[in-house]
Amino acid sequence: MIFSAKKAKAIILSFSLLSTFLLSAESFFSGLTGVKINFSGNELSESYDPDLKLQAFFAGQFNFMDNLWARTEFSLNTGDFISENIFKETTSLFQIDELSLNLRSNAENYINYLSLFLGTFEPIGSDVFLQRYFKITPIASKLTESWLGLSGSILYPQRGFGLSNTLKFLNIPSALNISAYLNTDEYDYFVFNTDIRFAMNYRYFTADVLCGIGLPLGSPVTTDEYFIAIEKIYWHAGTNILFGNDYTQSLFIQAGIFNASFIGKTTVDWAEKNIYLMFEPRFILKKLKCDISLYNLPESNVKELQNVDCTLGININCYSENVKIGNKTFTIGCHTNAGLKNKTIFNLEEPTNFTENFIFNITGYSSSDLLSGELHIMLKLKIMELTRNNPGNVFSCGIGYRTKI
Repeated sequence: MIFSAKKAKAIILSFSLLSTFLLSAESFFSGLTGVKINFSGNELSESYDPDLKLQAFFAGQFNFMDNLWARTEFSLNTGDFISENIFKETTSLFQIDELSLNLRSNAENYINYLSLFLGTFEPIGSDVFLQRYFKITPIASKLTESWLGLSGSILYPQRGFGLSNTLKFLNIPSALNISAYLNTDEYDYFVFNTDIRFAMNYRYFTADVLCGIGLPLGSPVTTDEYFIAIEKIYWHAGTNILFGNDYTQSLFIQAGIFNASFIGKTTVDWAEKNIYLMFEPRFILKKLKCDISLYNLPESNVKELQNVDCTLGININCYSENVKIGNKTFTIGCHTNAGLKNKTIFNLEEPTNFTENFIFNITGYSSSDLLSGELHIMLKLKIMELTRNNPGNVFSCGIGYRTKI
């Protein structure tokens, strides 16, 4: 989002208050920051138009005391540096991904975490919730991973301002979360949301399940007979499930739905364009790993992903995480992706322009430690652009670096 002057003043005030608190407390800070530069052709241009864009993020944790800490995460996306005059402003989108204050308390059989948050807090779809409470290695699909922020791909935007309470049980590897938050819908009406979430982590089975409802606090219909008119009720759900683990043959399943709604007494809108499905068997062949992903993704998710350009398709990701070159260790892999744009499993029977909508991409990537951080490089070949007489759009590449601070 582009921040107005009022929002910018609010952010400055928040930072001032946080800085004042930090100066008056014995605090400890740890953080992660990253930057990514991406070069590609502008697909919307009739002639070759190169784009050079920059993305950056900052994530940090301030520990004020053993049981009280704050988390921050911000991201920045810029417009094209090449087409804009370097002496003029370049459009930039600044977003608060997470701003939270967290309090931990201990009991005999569980640990309680109470959080006040602004932004997207431990979203379903990413494995941030599982990593924070179970200290596991990432389990999310490499197809949807991000070089930048902590969350990666999310099933739906749990963005808002609210409270979250998590019980992490000590006798069994499970956690229960209840959250309530306020955000807005597509009509800019406030929506009060409440979610319940349950997660478990065993050696050969990991699951994270969430469901919730949203109550719009307003309606396009105006009347003097009601204090609050609720025309419909939104509902949403999502899950990450892993059978096996990172060291065995495994199966990863991800599913979610957002903005489905009950309208009146009998009508249900399933919001088919917002249904997220992924079925991913994972194979280990000695030092080589191979993940095969079948997916149906909302268009809003595809826009945020670096390895996916279509809403319905299949991806084969073959990679090795232990390639020795000299005295350095590299992760080297390749995504082979094929699918259709503007198609879902619900409208496959409708006619489509196969030449325009078919996607076939090959993306090679590599990463390795550099200095105190990680360097990531990728090169994507969009094969079908050759058949559309757009040779300038065939290649795109990116380089990213992130490090702890």
